[in-house]
Amino acid sequence: MKVTYNRYPELEQFLNTFVEFTVTSLTVKSIILFGGITLDDFSKRYSEIDIVVVLEKGLWKKDFDTLDEIISKIGQLNKEFAQIFTAYFVPVTMLENPRIVYNDLEGIIVRNLNQIIIDQYPLSLTDDFVIQKKGEVLYGENIINKFPIPPLDCFWIQFVEDLSIIEAIAKEYPFQHADSPNYNQATNWIHYFSRMLYSIKNNDILGKLKGAYWFSNEYYGELGDFVTEVASCRQKNISLSSLIGVVENSRKLLLFFLEKAFELKGVKIPNLSILVKYENDVANFSRVFMELRNFVSD
Repeated sequence: MKVTYNRYPELEQFLNTFVEFTVTSLTVKSIILFGGITLDDFSKRYSEIDIVVVLEKGLWKKDFDTLDEIISKIGQLNKEFAQIFTAYFVPVTMLENPRIVYNDLEGIIVRNLNQIIIDQYPLSLTDDFVIQKKGEVLYGENIINKFPIPPLDCFWIQFVEDLSIIEAIAKEYPFQHADSPNYNQATNWIHYFSRMLYSIKNNDILGKLKGAYWFSNEYYGELGDFVTEVASCRQKNISLSSLIGVVENSRKLLLFFLEKAFELKGVKIPNLSILVKYENDVANFSRVFMELRNFVSD
């Protein structure tokens, strides 16, 4: 975190102010920071700010008005940070039984200044892992060990759950040419692949930049160089527009990642590149994901 705060001193002030607003307005047991900041891997352009507020009890109607005020205040304090800010307001009871749907207990997710009411524990297995291993208490009790303990293969489970999302994103840039590319989303997906491979192999997590450099050393060659170039763009807070061959290399990286992920679990899958259909420079990965779903369901 020290490196991140040195680079973005206004970020520490933003978080401290959010904590002050929250603890003076709600009954809070603990506030825990997790994600890219605690991994010292924060980028103003490419990252999210993730924080979980553990409440002593569920939210009531008057609390939602209070949250409106908090959101308004942080938006005025720093609109740029507020737009990449996600806060999970979770009653402590939800930590104890994360899979139960509570009919009489509510929390809320504040994401990009919008609110989503929840009646169930909202965090993923990999979120739990990051909180358990890398979480930083900003206020109150250190109850990190009260969060659900993820299974040993949580990253593999997360990858399997993500397959449908990966299939959907494979229809967009950087895997397809686009007139108006979403460079931020593309950069994060490219880093997702290198970091997820590390996590599946080592049951641990790295920041995106460190994950990219691990990948380039582990899989030395054209794809390693490509991932490192993308990491350099992220580090400099610039877009991928200066890179050549982003779409072609991203397609190769996607297929390489999928094959290696299964290989790390001892599953040998066919050469996926022969399943991709090309038409007018559009790559159709449907058969690839059909094949992978067969392996997952076996």
